[in-house]
Amino acid sequence: MALVFTHYPRRSELAFPSDFDELQAVVGQLKKLKEEHFYHVLLLFSLAYLYKQTFAIPGSVFMNIVSGALFGLRWGLPLVCLLTATGASMCYLLSYCFGKELVVKYFGHRIRPIQDKLSSDQQSLLLILISLRLFPMSPNWFLNMTSPILGIPLHLFFMSVLIGLVPYNYLCVQTGLILSELQTLTTVLNSQSAVLLLLGTACLLATALFLRRRRQQVKTE
Repeated sequence: MALVFTHYPRRSELAFPSDFDELQAVVGQLKKLKEEHFYHVLLLFSLAYLYKQTFAIPGSVFMNIVSGALFGLRWGLPLVCLLTATGASMCYLLSYCFGKELVVKYFGHRIRPIQDKLSSDQQSLLLILISLRLFPMSPNWFLNMTSPILGIPLHLFFMSVLIGLVPYNYLCVQTGLILSELQTLTTVLNSQSAVLLLLGTACLLATALFLRRRRQQVKTE
């Protein structure tokens, strides 16, 4: 990422946005650069996104909006969904290889109840994981770092992030399409969209519960 970044002639004007004004400024600069160096911008954006996801750095909402503003809904949404799942998986592997002791030390009291719950319902694991991603208040950084300790297989983890964050990513990318018309970022996740995400979470959890009870009935028959 550093190598790509150093080739940008006005790199001093680029930085990870932390508020609405900085977001608009960064998008304006990248739009100008994209006209002549599309693949340069695509590579820079992708590497920056993976960097933030891998090290659990907050601010994915800004990156998703930038994707919508630069690449539109057709290409921006698949791009951020793939980058989100890939970056989260890199965070998973980083935690698995180097962070187990720290995660258990600081979050062990939170991990054990979740581990007991997941181990008792392995057949519905993917539905449960997707529902956790759909829930708007779920701390994704926590899920990314604790999943290897919870014994969640990497392929199920990847799929749960790829599928479960589609609605949230869609809201953010769609917001990027109308960035010039926005005044604040509250439009991204208003009360209506939050209710829809909660309903989706409830439906998936209800499906997992139904399947679990159905399997128990089949065993007893």
